Order: sequence, then structure tokens, then C-alpha cells
Amino acid sequence: MGREKAITKDLDRSAERPLPAARSRSRSRQRTARLAPPVEAQVSRFEAPVRRELRKLIRTSDRFADLAEVFPGAAFAIASRRGSKTAREKAIELVIAGAPLKSVARKLELPNWLRKLPPEAFESHLGPVPNSETFNRRVASRLPRDARQAPFWLESVSFATQAANEDFAIWLADQPIYTDRGEPHRLFAVLAAYAWFSSQDHEATNLIVVPWRPEIAFDTALCAAKSWLNRLRLILQLETGAISDTWLEEGMAEGYAFVPLLDRDVLLLEAQAMQNCADQYAERLAREKCRLFSVRKKGIHVATLEIGPHPRENGVLAINQLKARHNMPASIEVWQAAYSWMAQQTRIKRLPPMVAPERAFNEKIWRELMYDYRKEKNGAVWLPQRLTQSSFTRLDMDMCDLAKRACVTSWLFT
Repeated sequence: MGREKAITKDLDRSAERPLPAARSRSRSRQRTARLAPPVEAQVSRFEAPVRRELRKLIRTSDRFADLAEVFPGAAFAIASRRGSKTAREKAIELVIAGAPLKSVARKLELPNWLRKLPPEAFESHLGPVPNSETFNRRVASRLPRDARQAPFWLESVSFATQAANEDFAIWLADQPIYTDRGEPHRLFAVLAAYAWFSSQDHEATNLIVVPWRPEIAFDTALCAAKSWLNRLRLILQLETGAISDTWLEEGMAEGYAFVPLLDRDVLLLEAQAMQNCADQYAERLAREKCRLFSVRKKGIHVATLEIGPHPRENGVLAINQLKARHNMPASIEVWQAAYSWMAQQTRIKRLPPMVAPERAFNEKIWRELMYDYRKEKNGAVWLPQRLTQSSFTRLDMDMCDLAKRACVTSWLFT
């Protein structure tokens, strides 16, 4: 009797155990079980590629649901497999064990200020972000208030740190330019390089007229960066001898000398002497849109003259601009001398070329100017390795796009 009871008991126990297939189905149901509506709502705020992995983590431990709510950036970093596998696995262990958030963040190499960003801020890949105590304190008042702007804002801050420094990143974080999405590595490429060179002792720094500083206004910085880019073009494209056709002959009229300005050295000298924008005309000169002349009296620079196509008479050259120092109006005496000089010319008629000439950029000088920057910034891949007309035009267009976004109006962007 005793043995029969024992056997019956064993059979009853075996009947209570699920079959292997049933056990498998049970585990499958556990893996696909729906999350509680509030938790699912939070998960749905993350980008689609990480939601599945995040759900799996939450089913492993409810603590991941808490993490997704109080520190979305950490949840995203784990779910998107950011960083090394060892660090990620250790972070998972810390979360399950209920360790302090600081410990989890430290293991994932995430700064504490990321806690305040919503799940929508984290997309695709979370790159390097500023992690100093100073940045943690200063960024608190500069976080985006609109979740829709958060992804572009975070990408821009990350790029600014990578392409320049934390001071530039905190400055960029405070600018109202994140309404429309964009590509930071294109929009801010020149601006970041300009900010970096502003604090260096370098040949490229000597081409900067207004250096970047943390207190600078955005429109001032953008115009200064564009001016720097135009000066780079001048150095790289208008070497001595690059342009030989002056259109009009240099000469004298009523005691004034009219000297052509065709290459980088004389254009930089004219801009410095006259405190004007003669150094910004590289593109117009290279594309045969105008010619500049320095107007001098007894060797003293008194005005800068621009010759270009007549606005109404096709093929006729005319005086487009004649400005004294600081772009002030030239005197009547200088205007009379200019027209007297024009009257001496024998080639007043000139048809514009059908196709703008291709004037090569000096790639050796470009490599030398950017060498230290690339060395410190891991190659600075956001700047072209080879400088061509098309690659330079792309830099120019990206800066014009940024000016449009920021509502910066200047002739530099026309």
C-alpha cells in the first residue's frame, strides 16, 4: 500500500509538470507579453530600431522601465548597444541590482545632464558628448524645451564638441536654430573650424578678422566665419599670375593712379589699407564677374573701384562701385578722376564668358593650413580632403543655408 501511494504521488507530480513544448510556449508568451500601457507609451517615444531591445530588457527586469522614464539616455545607450560589450553588460547588472543612476551612467560614460533630455532626443547613434563638470553646470539652462528639436540639438552639441571644444558646444547649444532638422557636420563645419582656429597661433588664424569668443553674437560669428572662408578661397585660388586679364589698362588720371587688384597679396593689402571688403572678392574675380582697382594719390590709398558689366547695356563695362576708406562715399574729385581714366580706355566693351573658367585651388596650401586641425580632430572628415570648385561650393552653400535658418542677412550670403 505504501509503495502504491508513493507511485501515485510521483505520477501526480509528473502530471503537474508542463510538457517540453508547453514549457517552450510559456517562455514564448513571456517574451511577447504586452507591457503595461504606461510603460509601452514611454517605450514608443524612443526611435523604432531600439524599441524591441528595450522591451526585452524591461521584461527581464522592471527596473529597466524605471530607467527608461528617469534616464532615457542610459536606456537608449544600453538598448542601442553603445560602447563596449563589457561596459554594457556591467551596466545591465547594475540596473538589475538597483544601483544608483550615477554608477550606471559612469559605466556607460554618460554625463549626468543627459538625464534631462526626453526619449525623442536619442536617435540612431549617440556619439561623444561633453562630460566635464563645468559643462554639466552650464548646459542646464540651455536644454531644448521642445522635444521635436531635441534630436538635432543633441547631434549639434555632440558635433560641436568633436569639431571644436566644449566652450563652442555650450555656445552653440544656446542658439535658436533648431526648429528645422539638419546635418550638423555640414551646417557647422566651417563655423566649428573657425572657432577652433580663433584660439590658435596658426597661419590660418591670421586670416580671421573677428575671432570667435564665447560672448560673440551668432550673426557676428557666422559673418566672421564666412569672411574667413572667403579669405581662404583668396589664398588658395588667386595666387600671383592666376589672373592676367585686367580688362582695363592701369593708368593715371587727374593725379590719381588706378592699379589693378588681381591676386591675394594686393587684395589683402587693399582690404587692410582701406578697411573694406576687397579681400572678399575672390569668387567674383575668379568667375570673371568683376575687376577691382586701387585708386591712389602719391602712393596713398584713397578709394577702391569695382568694374563690372553695365546693368542695362550688354557687353559694356561700367563703374559698379567706388568707395573711400571704411566703404564711405568717394569724393566728387575721385569720381571725376575715375571717369577721366575710363575715357582713356580702348577696351570698354567686353562680352562675359559663356562658361566661367575653372581656376584650380592650391591643394598643397589647403593641406598645410588644415594639418594641425585634422591632426587634433581625428582627420576632421567634415572638411573636404581635396579642395575643388564643387567641394568649396558645397561649404559655401551650407553656410548660406545656416544663415537662412538663423535669419542672418548680409551681402556675404547673397
